[in-house]
Amino acid sequence: MEGDLSNRYLLYIDLLGFADMTVRDPRKVARLYSIVDSLNSHRHDLFRTIVFSDTILVYNHKDPQNDEERDYLVWYLIEFAEDLHHRLTGQDIYFRGIVCSGDFEHYSLKNIECFYGGALVNAYLSEKNIDCAGLFIDGHCNTHNKYFRTAKYTDDFNFVYLNRHLEYLDQFVGSTYPSNQHHLDDQAPFAPYQVRYLEDLYRTMRNHSSPRARVKLLTSWDFHALRYPRMTEALVQGNFDISYLTPRTNWSEVQKAMNDSIKHFKRIGAGTPHSVSISSKPRKRRPHV
Repeated sequence: MEGDLSNRYLLYIDLLGFADMTVRDPRKVARLYSIVDSLNSHRHDLFRTIVFSDTILVYNHKDPQNDEERDYLVWYLIEFAEDLHHRLTGQDIYFRGIVCSGDFEHYSLKNIECFYGGALVNAYLSEKNIDCAGLFIDGHCNTHNKYFRTAKYTDDFNFVYLNRHLEYLDQFVGSTYPSNQHHLDDQAPFAPYQVRYLEDLYRTMRNHSSPRARVKLLTSWDFHALRYPRMTEALVQGNFDISYLTPRTNWSEVQKAMNDSIKHFKRIGAGTPHSVSISSKPRKRRPHV
């Protein structure tokens, strides 16, 4: 481990429903691990990724020297969660994650891998008290969050909106649905993926066999309904058909790519996924508003 151990920024992700998935559908677990193995976090030289059972940890192994570098670390940790969120589209798999900071130690001995620290304990204990799916960020890290909208969950944590392309779409059309504007696929190219996420969230929060799981998904839906009331109302009314929101935009190419990606991941038991993620595509940087 390099530098000051207290200067670590940590993304902690708990994959929900993992125990039930392991017992009832082990092929789904293999699919999930293949998706996790494809994440962008494995390819960034400032971060290290640890995966054990139903938990994913991503952290910086070099100290930030100033606030600009702290901004960068928080930005990428959130984008790694966004990357997983995107790849899980249509897979009926959800997660709950936390971005926090503190001390964290990670090193290897001859036969075992060691990782522990205050940041990990804090993330583990805090995550268990959050009855909501999605990503959360602590107050310190949120001061370094420049690109993602958040909403207060508790005094200690904010909910992070990972569906940025819904934000772009909603801003561009002024929350007016149906919109009479053309070529909205240029403004929010991944909007169909994120509408599909909301559709799955909405249907699963009503039909899941576990009452506690329904509560977690319902709370996540409520965050989106509060931020995008006209959009979510229109989606429910239009049976989650994105063309109901934007009748003058042709989404067929993006929807085909999305459906191919979903089918590809559903077939995976082993091998390397090829799906394109939000974080891996060139993109215009949007200001945090």
